[in-house]
Amino acid sequence: MGKQSTRENKTIYQICREEQGLTREKASEKMIGVSASRIEKIEYELQDPTPYDIVQMADCYRRPDLCNYYCSHKCTIGDRYVPEIEVSELSTIILETIASLNEINPLTSRLIQIARDGKVTDDEIHDFAYISQKLDEVSLAIDSLNLWVDKTAGENNLNIELLNREKEKLKLKPKKGGN
Repeated sequence: MGKQSTRENKTIYQICREEQGLTREKASEKMIGVSASRIEKIEYELQDPTPYDIVQMADCYRRPDLCNYYCSHKCTIGDRYVPEIEVSELSTIILETIASLNEINPLTSRLIQIARDGKVTDDEIHDFAYISQKLDEVSLAIDSLNLWVDKTAGENNLNIELLNREKEKLKLKPKKGGN
């Protein structure tokens, strides 16, 4: 392993690389088309990374959360539409998901009332904003679960191929009687 940098204010890219015990040269060897000098320029913020660079780093460093970080902090579109997701423990993610779903359940009737005429009137704005916020929480919980799967698949011997096959099967099954 190469020597660790003692530089303060390291970027997330440098921290992730060092957590894997990789020098820039070793990391570059594991990536396709990303040189050690490019990694250095990205880490020292002398050049902005491209989405391609980020995907290569995320795969090499086994940190899929780098993609979320990039999209939520560095991409103009992502800054507007992609929330930052923190990777947490599975039990925490599941509890947050269930809590969010439980909060949404009693609001579905109100959402149907609001949507019935195809528009949101001024007197419905408050309720609509509240329901929208709760739906955002559900979405964030789902994104967090998906990121957890990506991040921990290798660490926890999660059979990602089997999981993806099962999800595909469920997509292909016709829905029965509202279930």
